[in-house]
Amino acid sequence: MMTNTLSNQFEYRTRFSFVWNYEKDESWFTSLSAQGLHLVKPGVFRNRFEKNSAVRYVYRMDYQKISGKNNFDEYKALFEDLGWEHVDSLFGWHYFRKPFREGESYDIYTDRLSLKLLFKRVQLTLSVVALANLALLFMNTPKLFSESRTQLIGNTLTFLVPIEFICVCLLAYGCLRFQQKIKKLDEN
Repeated sequence: MMTNTLSNQFEYRTRFSFVWNYEKDESWFTSLSAQGLHLVKPGVFRNRFEKNSAVRYVYRMDYQKISGKNNFDEYKALFEDLGWEHVDSLFGWHYFRKPFREGESYDIYTDRLSLKLLFKRVQLTLSVVALANLALLFMNTPKLFSESRTQLIGNTLTFLVPIEFICVCLLAYGCLRFQQKIKKLDEN
């Protein structure tokens, strides 16, 4: 994890994380808030925090693909009615925070079915992206060994094919991790 101070008000923190560990991200954001750093702009690897030691928040994340401003406003209103503040969104993930109060429950999913549906939404997105990458991998692998390719195309494919393979493996692993979470919910 790296720290980069932008000014006296903001700080960037770099963190490498995977979607199937989103609960760890929630805990990380919450622990930083206890130290006076509050998420204002999530990023893929780099997150922007505002410094303020006067408040403390608990963070939760939700995954929803929402189209249209009206639908998004209704979605945010559901959380706001329960005391949650929408921080920002990134790739379908929505970041919420609520002031910390000792002994209060901070679960945004209070029943197994809604939590299971969250896991299935994420799993579906990972599956679609994995299949798209798998198609690219199957299209590009034979070209890698073709004698009619130019040097530039060959060098590009030599770089891309392993990257596509790694992406497919990570996405498939993510699908399996969410399947395990679903199975664990079904067993309890």
